[in-house]
Amino acid sequence: MSHDPRRLTALGWNGSLESAFADATSDGRRGLVVRVDGRVVTVLTDAGQERVPLATTLSGVPDDGSVTTGDWLVIDAGIAVHLLPRRSVLMRRAAGVATAGQAVAANIDLVFITVALGVPLRLRRIERALAMAWSSGAAPVVLLTKSDLSADVNEDLRAARSVAAGTEVIAVNSSGAGLARLREILLEGLVAVLVGPSGTGKSTLVNRLSGNEALATGEVRSDGKGRHTTTHRELIELPGGGLIIDTPGTRELGLWDAAAGIDEVFGDLTEVAAHCRFRNCKHEQEPGCAVRAAAAGDPSVLARLESKRKLEREQERLDNARDLRAQAEQRRELRRRARAMRQRSP
Repeated sequence: MSHDPRRLTALGWNGSLESAFADATSDGRRGLVVRVDGRVVTVLTDAGQERVPLATTLSGVPDDGSVTTGDWLVIDAGIAVHLLPRRSVLMRRAAGVATAGQAVAANIDLVFITVALGVPLRLRRIERALAMAWSSGAAPVVLLTKSDLSADVNEDLRAARSVAAGTEVIAVNSSGAGLARLREILLEGLVAVLVGPSGTGKSTLVNRLSGNEALATGEVRSDGKGRHTTTHRELIELPGGGLIIDTPGTRELGLWDAAAGIDEVFGDLTEVAAHCRFRNCKHEQEPGCAVRAAAAGDPSVLARLESKRKLEREQERLDNARDLRAQAEQRRELRRRARAMRQRSP
């Protein structure tokens, strides 16, 4: 079936997706998921936007078992029948479920981590979000939103950069500060996802970048906490190229396969620890501890060390719980097979 390659490229289509598409079907159409409503999704195609139902048995679905905003689907006879492989995916632990993951956004190039100013910066939250972002396969960018509310924006930038591990940090606000830099970053065909708590101005930022009121916005509550104005993950095309996904506010992203991201965020500590006298140094009371020596000149080193340990413990608990669940599922499958064999016996 004919299609407009320039239109698809502007939506993030690439050679890898084309190869996967060719392997999956000899016919059908390509659709980029911009919104998911249960078993019906809204997709962008080279012909425009449409809503299509998901097939009862959707092939190509990954282990998390879901379709999310940013996924590419094969559409045949008006039904989404196949999910194409993801080049990246931002995962979080599903709310209330210790051993289930949830895909926040797929096929993303950038993760915009929003942190509202006007209140004390929570550096540990930035580190957590960075670990999740680096583990997604996309590149993070920290956005200090509502910069007009900051008592000292330069100090806030310095503090955020101190834990950002080289990640770019940009101060933005609804008056337009920082937007030119975001437009430089978000080139045609690139997909970004906005993450952060409610009230950090994600929807306002999308509206400024898009040049219209594409998304509803709300006032921050009197206690400083945000209101949930975004209830669905939604992908928006931006004028001049680039796509951005707004997400509902989450107080905290639950870790999911974030070990690589943790290593990336705390790489500076790893480099310092390499100079410890003992290879298995716990950075407590051991003689010749390079980390403790560094902390003598910079107390923030110990705070980052404790943050790293906390995230590693959380990831270890999650990994152990997933291993136990896998073992339990394996035992259930063995019992099921044993029952089936007994029933077939004469």
